Amino acid sequence: MRDRSGVGSGASDIGIDYKSNRMLGLYLHLPFCAVHCTYCPFAISTDLALQDDYTNALLREIDHAGLAMDSAPVDTVYFGGGTPSRTALANLTRIFGALRRRFLIEPDAEITLEANPEDVSEASVAAWRSLGVNRISIGVQSFHDAELVAIGRIHDRTRALEAVRTVVASGARSSLDLILGLPQQSAETFRESLDTATGLGAGHLSLYMLDLEERTPLQVQAARGRVVLPDDDLVADLYLEAVDRLGAAGLRQYEISNFARPGDQSRHNLRYWNRAEYLGLGLGAHSFVGRERFANTRDIRRYVELAPAARDFHEELGDAEVRRERIFLQLRQTSGMYYEELVARCGQEGIEWMERGLQDGWLQRVGDSVSFTPSGFLRSNDFMSQLF
Repeated sequence: MRDRSGVGSGASDIGIDYKSNRMLGLYLHLPFCAVHCTYCPFAISTDLALQDDYTNALLREIDHAGLAMDSAPVDTVYFGGGTPSRTALANLTRIFGALRRRFLIEPDAEITLEANPEDVSEASVAAWRSLGVNRISIGVQSFHDAELVAIGRIHDRTRALEAVRTVVASGARSSLDLILGLPQQSAETFRESLDTATGLGAGHLSLYMLDLEERTPLQVQAARGRVVLPDDDLVADLYLEAVDRLGAAGLRQYEISNFARPGDQSRHNLRYWNRAEYLGLGLGAHSFVGRERFANTRDIRRYVELAPAARDFHEELGDAEVRRERIFLQLRQTSGMYYEELVARCGQEGIEWMERGLQDGWLQRVGDSVSFTPSGFLRSNDFMSQLF
């Protein structure tokens, strides 16, 4: 049974009136990495000496949030990072224990842990599964050593192959990430990485186009001409080719960057795109509950000191923001949006927008729904901005 001491003292602290019949997702940020990859914009730390103190702070936040979200049933839990697989098993065990004490984790909940190939072994996978992890997402990024070196990854092709095979053989649901547009990447090396990935038997693949955020090391290097990236037109062509190749291999696209075999979609990520509620715990973690969005500080020392009072962002969404989010997030998915719903939300402007998209080929209509074509996804942000 969950420890309910102090129930009722937490909800008012964060201004949430949570209804117990709504399913909740949990995101836990475990920020520690062996190295800081050159493209990474996330809140991470390579100072492993902070790990125990960070875990203590995270446990405080879990206790506080569990009180605030009293009786909230949880059907997805996602450990992201950073590199969650870098977290010591003893600390993971403490975190899982706290979650089960403070939240009502559903028996069939999807529990995902992100892992880097260098941390994956039969023993580590068995340990994670013993805690309740039933889905493992592996940050492969590429199966070519030159491309991995160029972005600061510390695993190689051989280690990546071993990691994916180990996870698939374990019986856990499996996912892997690839990045399109890396330094040193050619059409041939990308196709080879894609074919390797589809041949390993993973149930899910995330394909991200490299998007360099300001002040990341790789962005600075590219701006100074020290790194040459593939041509944008080539990247676009390879994305469209990848959609076809993945589909032919049984991995159907269900969101701009995500592909899965039947039944292997990420339930937690679908929560984001369907505007279902989730609570983020840990460094830089974001939450969405009711009409509120809020996030913790990205400063790890400040988080360790202040958690659970480490929030540095909060907003309450108005009707216009809700409308915009619903449209934007539904159209990120290949299932798209009902034609009549889009008309109801956007009126004549929406009708004209859809007619233009259908005529120009960046929208398609399937039954009662309208969705982007693969080529439309490449410019979907631009197209959707025309509605707002």
